[in-house]
Amino acid sequence: MRSTRLLKNLYRWVKIRSGEETIALLLFTFFFLITAPHTIIKALRYTDLLEKVGYQGLPLAYILAALSTGLVVVLNSKIQARISNQRLIVSSLIFFMLTGLAFQPFLDAGGNFLSYLYWVWASVLTVVLMTHYGVTLSEVFNPREARRLIGFCGSGGILGGVVGGFSAMLLTRLDLGHILLPLACALLFVCIFVVNAIFKHREKRVLSSVKTSASKRSTKPVGFRESFNIVRKHRYLILISAIVILTGIIATFVDYQFSSKIDEHFGEDEVQLQAFLGLFFGCLTTVAFFLQLLLTGRLLDRFGIRSTLLLAPMVLLLGSSGIIVWGLTLPLVILIKGSDESLAFSLNQSVREILYIPLEWDLRYKVRPFIDMFVNRFARVLAAVLLVIAGLVAKVLGYGTEDLPFLSPIKDPILAEYLVWAVLVFLIAWIILILKIHKEYISVIIDKIPIRRPVEMEIGKKLDIDYTKLVFDTIDSRDRSSVLFAMHLYDLLERDKLTPEIKDMIFQKKEEVNVSSLTDLFNAQGVSWFPDIADDISQEGLITDIREVMSLDSYQRLMIQDADRIVRAGPEAETEKMELAKRIGMMAKTSSLIEYLEPLIRDDSLDVARYAMESAARLQHTNSIPVILENLNRSQIHEDAVSALKSYGDVILGILETHLKDEKTHIAMQKSLAKVLGRIGTQEAADILVKELSHRSGDLGLEVLDALDRIRSESPDIRFAERIVKQKVFRAIKNYCRAGINHAELDPEVASDEDRKILQKEMDIHFREIFKLLGLLYRHEDMLGAYQNLKSGSPESSAFAIELLDNSLKKDVRDFVLLLVADRTTMDRVRRFRQILNTLPIL
Repeated sequence: MRSTRLLKNLYRWVKIRSGEETIALLLFTFFFLITAPHTIIKALRYTDLLEKVGYQGLPLAYILAALSTGLVVVLNSKIQARISNQRLIVSSLIFFMLTGLAFQPFLDAGGNFLSYLYWVWASVLTVVLMTHYGVTLSEVFNPREARRLIGFCGSGGILGGVVGGFSAMLLTRLDLGHILLPLACALLFVCIFVVNAIFKHREKRVLSSVKTSASKRSTKPVGFRESFNIVRKHRYLILISAIVILTGIIATFVDYQFSSKIDEHFGEDEVQLQAFLGLFFGCLTTVAFFLQLLLTGRLLDRFGIRSTLLLAPMVLLLGSSGIIVWGLTLPLVILIKGSDESLAFSLNQSVREILYIPLEWDLRYKVRPFIDMFVNRFARVLAAVLLVIAGLVAKVLGYGTEDLPFLSPIKDPILAEYLVWAVLVFLIAWIILILKIHKEYISVIIDKIPIRRPVEMEIGKKLDIDYTKLVFDTIDSRDRSSVLFAMHLYDLLERDKLTPEIKDMIFQKKEEVNVSSLTDLFNAQGVSWFPDIADDISQEGLITDIREVMSLDSYQRLMIQDADRIVRAGPEAETEKMELAKRIGMMAKTSSLIEYLEPLIRDDSLDVARYAMESAARLQHTNSIPVILENLNRSQIHEDAVSALKSYGDVILGILETHLKDEKTHIAMQKSLAKVLGRIGTQEAADILVKELSHRSGDLGLEVLDALDRIRSESPDIRFAERIVKQKVFRAIKNYCRAGINHAELDPEVASDEDRKILQKEMDIHFREIFKLLGLLYRHEDMLGAYQNLKSGSPESSAFAIELLDNSLKKDVRDFVLLLVADRTTMDRVRRFRQILNTLPIL
């Protein structure tokens, strides 16, 4: 009973969920069985090289190892396309096991050449096996699973480092150092069975992401050049490669500082050196183990990828600053080297695996070995070359004390001490790259989330709605009134919108415009200066002529006499009223005809009212605004009234705000006013709506939010009062949690299906409200995509949506939102809901 409880607490701590135990433990063991021998071999190779060659030989060792790894990359890329990952990994384990056993008889008696060969072999083993582990991990997990489980799985590797390091120390102390290499090979042999079990279990897991990845596997060989070109053209992969290069250079410089100091300290005592290295690697991986098992997942959850990535360079920055103050001391280099390797094995390795996961499987397949093997080794070559150059420069300047043994002109640690300045420069560059790659990581996540934009949004982006409406009104008026048709044509001419394509569409059934209709427009029979509209004409001259005619006093008096008769007429004069309403909109703003707009807007004919509202908006006639507001209640022309009010722009914001705040205003009218403000879409309109949002709820609150959502989607630069929006976010989260608790606690024997549907609908409304509010503070498309995929996306796209939220939202909001969207059991969700209700802040 106690053991079961302990196991449950452990699972809760490391966040393993039901059904994930087997695969998590297998990956834990896999990493253990490659890092334990890696650590043993690492201690052996350092001891062998430092004793036989000295730390001066490190630059040459770095270069040889990097060049060999480059050849392995080419070979790996050719083999990888022909066999499965399982066979490739197993073959690699067998190869390193057999070659390791072959080295055993020759190590003690071998010379410098064999020491370099052994160093190269150990380096290739490390890179190949770590890369294969990373590929396996990214195949099995999606980003959210990786974020939860990578700390536990990675801790297996660090525990392997602990066991390997302390085994190297103890067996050396017991004079059993000769069995260390066979022990490492034996662990690699056991690892073969674990790898087979992982791939067998993977095939059984019902994970769409795994199936999708498997289905997308490339079958074509991937050459070195192809991998290089893919990376070169992909900004995200360039950033990953740049970070790998920087960390490789820094690690090499730190390793050189560490090796020079311990070589100086231990001298010719091989046993003490090997025991120290075993103890050192065992201790640093012990620290890394606890970091990985207990803190990596927590740090990722609490602070996100960016802060977790920044931890390593910041720690190294502090350590390297200590060298400037106190010099290159043994405690300092142990601290810096230990920090570098422990963080590299824990936080850095875990986060780097997560960085690869958003990429398509086929892309990872092509570039992962190239980056982890070739780019990483290239960094070592570059660092070694820089060491050689620095040594030569130091010797020229008179700081060298020895000749050129093994490509290092410096025997004393002066070069290692001066390297601290280069390390500091590269650390600052590393920090800058982390900030850049975090932004790019979010972009890659967004690309993995399909977004279905509302139809009206897509149409609005592609079409000029007012222009389209004018074209169709023109076509509709052809058979209704030649005068009305002529005025629409004039509108198109004035806006310079009468393109050849529009002409063809308008005249597809009417070959030419009746010139007399334009004559009727001016009540001037026999006017012959108006040419055929289908001919090439000077539009600017034509528009000027018409404006001059319409501004004549005689024309104005004639029109007023006609207007009195038309307005007093009944329904039989509907067409004439439409012509008058349209004609008034073409007059100057000072025309006395404008006073006829109000009765025309109130006309029983919807078409007459629509034309009159358009003219009022066109002339910015403020006296017509109250009458247009009345038409918001006429459902048949509601949208036309909204469109007309929108055309007034900021001029009517004060009027709209007054009516919106007036408690006597009917709620239907208030909702329409909110819609108008949303259509106007300026910063001032948004400010009015946000003020209303702070104290509105129910249907009106949702209408205000929809209006703000529209503004945000059309004008990303508009800013909203963060405090008010966050307050509404927290309120919506509370409402969602209360509805969720009520839904979960419904008595199945008493509650009806209708009760469940009502509560579920309430939850859906609040969930949608949360994401619309988040869209006011963060990128609208990101929040829209996250909402859609959480509601109806595949498990993989939902996981990417959560990852996007985790990396986009600020901590004060993120912690609560992620609790809502996490995939949990009903009881656990209720517990989380209660926790949220007790901890949500009140702004």
